[in-house]
Parts: sequence; C-alpha cells; structure tokens
Amino acid sequence: MTTHAKVENNAEILDRLISDYGPSKYKDIVRAMQWARHLRRQEEFRQIPMAELIERSLLDVVNNKVTASEVEKSVKDDQAIEDKLASRRSDKLGGKDAAESRPVRQKTGK
Repeated sequence: MTTHAKVENNAEILDRLISDYGPSKYKDIVRAMQWARHLRRQEEFRQIPMAELIERSLLDVVNNKVTASEVEKSVKDDQAIEDKLASRRSDKLGGKDAAESRPVRQKTGK
C-alpha cells in the first residue's frame, strides 16, 4: 500500500484560505489589490503578470506576511511618487492641460 502526499499549489491554498476567512475578507482583498499595485512598481516584479502578483499579494495579506499598516504606508508612498511624476509631466507641458497639448485635427475636404 502506498500513500500519496497531496501537493497543493498556491491557487488551491488561496482558495481554501479565502473560503474559510473571517468577516474582514473584503477589506483584506482591497489591501491585497493595493499591495499588488505596490509590488508592480518594484523592479523585481515588473515582468511578473498582474494575475500572479494579485495571487501572491492575497497570500501575503491572508497569511499576515504583510500588515495593514505596511500596505497603507506603501499606498501613501506610491501616491507621493505619482504626484511627483504628475507635477513633472505638467512642468514639461508648460503648465498646459493634457487636452490642450494634443494636436488639433485638421478637417479634410473629402
């Protein structure tokens, strides 16, 4: 008689954890999505598909590898970076709105 060890992949583990999860499930899913967006900004995760990053972040949040305060801090840091980039973009445009900087289409007489 042989015994077979059941090998679970991340998706199966995640499915089981989410189905047995408590009332904070929905808040933690939002945190996981925010964490996935944060991971996407890091160089080492740029080549990983977003679906894999979401799965990884869900596991990190559900297993408490990442705390709510870490996610909140990363969201604030990412927002500061976005604001800085947005101000640089507007400086390059000379203070014009993005709509004003678009080329105007000429009507053709066809």
